Amino acid sequence: MQPDNSINSTPTINAVNSDNAVNSTSPANTDNLFDNEQTATNTTEPPKQQRVGKQQRKSDYADFKATYLAPSKLMKRHPVNIEDSVWAKLERIARILGDRDTTVGSYINAVLLEHLNLYADDIEIWRKL
Repeated sequence: MQPDNSINSTPTINAVNSDNAVNSTSPANTDNLFDNEQTATNTTEPPKQQRVGKQQRKSDYADFKATYLAPSKLMKRHPVNIEDSVWAKLERIARILGDRDTTVGSYINAVLLEHLNLYADDIEIWRKL
């Protein structure tokens, strides 16, 4: 009677199987595990930029105008010196994009207020250094 080798040979099935990638002695293609699919990490193309529609541009303009170009009366004003080229750009933006009562001063005030609010926490940390 022959001994039953099926029990003893079960643990060695993977070691004998040369098709298994773990036990294969041939170099595996580690760049692309699925030969018919490309992975996103292998592409060198930059992501395509999404087009901005007319409605989105109008919405962005409305937000910009409400935030920065809202006419305001400055009560306690102070003179500030800026370069002529910067003044010309600010004046053009306020005149073309703003309402009739929008001034360069109100535009500058809104931009600086936004800047100070954005960096308030950092400014406080830097003050304590």
